[in-house]
Amino acid sequence: MAETSSQPFHALAASMKEGGFAAHASRLEDTLNGTWTTSSELIAELGAVVLQIRAECSPLTQEQKRLIKDCLRRVHRAWPGFGFLRGLWHRWLS
Repeated sequence: MAETSSQPFHALAASMKEGGFAAHASRLEDTLNGTWTTSSELIAELGAVVLQIRAECSPLTQEQKRLIKDCLRRVHRAWPGFGFLRGLWHRWLS
């Protein structure tokens, strides 16, 4: 499995907290600080939280959008198809 730095996820949590999305920042921090059986499980959970942030938080700054993209890029390295079906489902409903 490719190594993934947690720095972008911490940066996203800080940015979300500063932007008034404290609950979402807290969920991301809780995920980062949680106990996980495998690193794959952690990456999948982080990806789910980041997708939730992208879907529920608006408006996002350009920096927050960049951090989300960076975080999801790191998730995709470990889980290449992560979020694909969710994205299709979201587009279909829109």
